[in-house]
Amino acid sequence: MNHNMLLMTLSLNCKDAGDPVCTHTMHGETEEELLQNVKKHGIEVHGYTEETWNEEIAKNADHFRKLIKTA
Repeated sequence: MNHNMLLMTLSLNCKDAGDPVCTHTMHGETEEELLQNVKKHGIEVHGYTEETWNEEIAKNADHFRKLIKTA
């Protein structure tokens, strides 16, 4: 019996999220993994701190979720 699993990749692009310059796309196999990668990128590249990131995600979680693409 062949049990091929279809893995979905989720992605979120900075430009889609409203950044006028950055076009980096983050990926993850789950929403949780994707959001961790988005957070890491936000802290390392966009200058967020843990606190400011948590504030941003709390205010705009629905906005970010609507922008997640599935491939």
